Amino acid sequence: MNARERFGVVMIALSVFLSAPDARARTEALLAVGQGQVPSDTGSDGKTTFSIEDHKELGGRALKVVFAAGDSAGDRIAKVSDWKQFIALEFAAFNPQAEAVRLTLTVKHRRTTSYQTRVDIPIKLKPGRNDVRIGIDEMLNVNGSGPDLAHVVRWYIACEPGKTPTVFFGDINLVGPDASAAGGAKAVGPAGVLAGATYRVTGTVGTMPVHLTIVPVGAATAPAGGAKLTGDPARLKRIRAAKMPPITRPVAFHSPEADAICSALEVFPPENPWNLLVEDWPLHPNSKNLIASIGTTKPLRYNPDMGFILVPADQKRVEVKIKDYSGESDKGPYPVPEAVPIEGWPANYQRNAGGEKLSLADVQRDKLNRGGDRHAIVVDPVNRMLYEFYMMKRTDAGWQAAQASIFDLKTNKLRPRGWTSSDAAGLPVFPAVVRYDELKRGVVEHALRVTIRRTRRAFVEPATHFASRHTNVNYPRMGERIRLKKDFDVSSFSPEVRTILTALKRYGMFVADNGIEWAISVAPDPRIGNLHAELRKVTGAAFEVVVPPK
Repeated sequence: MNARERFGVVMIALSVFLSAPDARARTEALLAVGQGQVPSDTGSDGKTTFSIEDHKELGGRALKVVFAAGDSAGDRIAKVSDWKQFIALEFAAFNPQAEAVRLTLTVKHRRTTSYQTRVDIPIKLKPGRNDVRIGIDEMLNVNGSGPDLAHVVRWYIACEPGKTPTVFFGDINLVGPDASAAGGAKAVGPAGVLAGATYRVTGTVGTMPVHLTIVPVGAATAPAGGAKLTGDPARLKRIRAAKMPPITRPVAFHSPEADAICSALEVFPPENPWNLLVEDWPLHPNSKNLIASIGTTKPLRYNPDMGFILVPADQKRVEVKIKDYSGESDKGPYPVPEAVPIEGWPANYQRNAGGEKLSLADVQRDKLNRGGDRHAIVVDPVNRMLYEFYMMKRTDAGWQAAQASIFDLKTNKLRPRGWTSSDAAGLPVFPAVVRYDELKRGVVEHALRVTIRRTRRAFVEPATHFASRHTNVNYPRMGERIRLKKDFDVSSFSPEVRTILTALKRYGMFVADNGIEWAISVAPDPRIGNLHAELRKVTGAAFEVVVPPK
């Protein structure tokens, strides 16, 4: 039996004809203003008025909408119901007022049953002309869940309560990916394939006719500037050569036994985003403004926050009552041991307890009533499973949490689109934490997590969730990848801080949550000294936003 037969690979001959690129850019009008179309529906019948007028700034015919106070205009029955096949909604608008006008695009779909399960996208129109583009992938329900955009029922644009603005609109269109650049030189990939083009493929599989539209992989994934999506082979070799000690009981993270276990634990496959080297990735085209919105003069800092506990494969499972995000939580029971640490335990509590001596049991029950995110992290190294909780607390009735997430560290599987996790971005926390064994070894071999104060109402993979109503394109999305500039001199820093800064050059960090600017997560391990003063010597100006090579 040959290798193909052993692995059950069946080879099917596919004869295809590769046609010329389809140069048609897909555009479908929701409202064809140039053809005289006006909205079919308003919130207050007859109070908001429409007219079609020539408008110099919009380059032709425009829809003049005089909004009644807090009213809306749109289509009660959407002319196009399948928005999922498009990549963006676009329109030009002119605001004749001297101040900004705030509107909201509302989209109702087949699964809309309430305010929480509809899409609301805030739109801010500055005085004068505005070119608005809203990505279809940015459209999530108010509660952060994924909408059914393949079955849109109704859409409308509303003004603020109590406001009566006048706004001119051009055509409101849904647009698909351009098949190819119109005119000019075209980028050519392997075997003459046009990068970014789509192709029609026709032929047969056996006797079955096929007719497909494809984007060639060779063109879509060709690296820019020589950069590649790759990890560090030395990391993988080191981990797989290490011998993991047997785990027969729960092991606290701040112990030599935990160091040995973590050193031998492979967290996600090699090609996972957490394990990719980003030192040669291209800059985000808006990197300068994104960094400026976080703060170029604000210092890098750290939170000694994210502790964890390692459990054996047969750890007893217990119920945890999920209070707030049950619809976006993975079901239990969960392998939570008695000694599970709560965020900040022990180092942060020992250093900032105000003189009061607290036990782990005190912290689990929130004796000081500190509240906060209260993350709890449980790792099963044998089965390579991760369990994370948000706002974890022990009560007389047992454990409770606001949210629970389970991650399979053997796979690249993400959270469902639109779902949160214990982190606002829908990301796992454990893979990002700087641990004592890493600092002792002198190398951190994964991306870190960072909090910033202002994020955008959008996310980029591997993130699956946003936590903002801001639409300013100069604010980073959840999941944005940030790295320390290659030419930043780290030679004068202590070995521990130099290790962290080197990791920020090689692996970067993900925008993971809203919070104080430039704060990374380090385990609250008493063996890790205070890194505060040194890290503050690095400011936001030393960072840049990057994107994966294409």
